[in-house]
Amino acid sequence: MAVFENTPEEWQRLDWSILQNGYICLYSRQEFLLIDTMWFRKARYRVLEFDCTAWAEEQAMHDDLKQKLRFPDTYASTFGSLKESLKEITITGKGMVLLLHHFDQVEKETAQILLDILAKASQWHLLLGQRLLTLLQIDDPKVTYEPVGARPVVWNPHEWLDLP
Repeated sequence: MAVFENTPEEWQRLDWSILQNGYICLYSRQEFLLIDTMWFRKARYRVLEFDCTAWAEEQAMHDDLKQKLRFPDTYASTFGSLKESLKEITITGKGMVLLLHHFDQVEKETAQILLDILAKASQWHLLLGQRLLTLLQIDDPKVTYEPVGARPVVWNPHEWLDLP
């Protein structure tokens, strides 16, 4: 089953726009994040929100992900376990969006590893005909991340023209 139809109407969709360039999208301006989050909800995506300021330690991140993504009790709070557990999540409706607020507060190395795991999970689910996207809200618009899943982390279509 195809994830999208090959039609001009589909090409105009926000999910198409993000997925054609990768699996993860950056936001610094709240108004654009709100507009796009509302679009996803209206399009019947399940949106799970995370406050990354609570992730001062890696264990807190794993605990939050385990609880909100309903990982089994056997979840080992490691990146390897996260990678495997993300393959097993149930995606209903049109898809799932993981919205990570204040993501630039996450330690840089941990953030980069997490982004790579999330991109690979999105690739996995696309192979199954399911959509999994990640939106990153950041407070510092100058923050950058290395490419993930062999793709760069790109700006949302509202803000990419405003870059310094």
